[in-house]
Amino acid sequence: MFDILLMLVGSLGFAYTGYKDLKTTEFPDWVPYAIMVSSVLIKLAEALVINDFTIFTGSIINGLLLFGIGYILYFLGTWADGDAYILGALGFLFPLKTSLFNPTYFLPLPLMLISNVFLFGGIYMIVYAFAIGFRNKWIFTDLKKDLSKNARKLFLSIFLISTFAFGATYMMAKSFNVAINAALLSVPAGFIVYSILLIFLWRYVKLIDKKIFVKKIPASKLRFGDIPVSAKLLRMPDPEMIKKLRAKGGYIKIKEGVRFTPVFLIAFIFTLVYGDAIYWVLKIIGS
Repeated sequence: MFDILLMLVGSLGFAYTGYKDLKTTEFPDWVPYAIMVSSVLIKLAEALVINDFTIFTGSIINGLLLFGIGYILYFLGTWADGDAYILGALGFLFPLKTSLFNPTYFLPLPLMLISNVFLFGGIYMIVYAFAIGFRNKWIFTDLKKDLSKNARKLFLSIFLISTFAFGATYMMAKSFNVAINAALLSVPAGFIVYSILLIFLWRYVKLIDKKIFVKKIPASKLRFGDIPVSAKLLRMPDPEMIKKLRAKGGYIKIKEGVRFTPVFLIAFIFTLVYGDAIYWVLKIIGS
C-alpha cells in the first residue's frame, strides 16, 4: 500500500510540474514541497507499521543530500531554483521498495538518482535543442557561419584531443606490454569522434542560448516566470520587482532556457522500474 502511494505521489507530482513547465515555463512552488512532505509522512507511517525506521531515515538523508546538491547547482548557475526543489523531492521518494518491479541498483542510491537525472537530462537537452532548431531552421545557417569563423580554434582543439587520445593509448599500451592493434586504436578513435560531436553540440547550443533563448521585450510585458538576463541566478523576480521593472519602462532582455522539469518524471519512472541507468548502459556496451 505504501509503495503505491509513493508511486502516485511521484508520478502525479512530476507529471504536473513537467506539464506546467512545458506550457508556461514555471510551476507552483507548493508542488515539490507537497511531494517532499507527502513522502516523509508516508514513509513515517510505514516505519511505524513495520517497526523499521531505516527506510524513513534513508529517505530523509537522500532528500536532504539531493536538495543540497540541487541548491549548489543553482548557485553555480547550472539551473533554476525550482529544479533544486524537484531534485530534493526525488530524493525524499527513495528508497522505494515495491514487489511490482525488480530494479537493479549499481551505484549508491543518491549517486544513482543524480546520474539517472543527468543521463536522461543530457539526452533530453539534445532532443530539445534540435527540436528548437528545426522550428527555427535559420539557426543551422548561423551554425555553419559560426563553425567557419572559429575553424582554426576548432581544428586546434580536435588536434590536441587526438594527440592526447592516441598518445595516452600508446603510453598505456607500452606500460602494460599490450600490442597495438585495430581493436585498441578503436578506443581513442571513438573518444575523438565523441569529442568532435560534443564540440559541434556545444557551438550549436551556445548559438541557441544566444539567439533564441534570449529575447528583448517591452518592460510592460514582463510577467511572472520571465528571468531577466541581468539576474545573477536563474530565479524569477518577485512580484514587487516585476512592478518596479514595468514602471521603469523601456525594454528588458529575458532568458528562457531549457524546460528541464519533464526529465524528473522520466528519471523517476526509470529508477522505479529498472534502477540504475549506468548499469544498463554498461550492460549494453558489454554485450
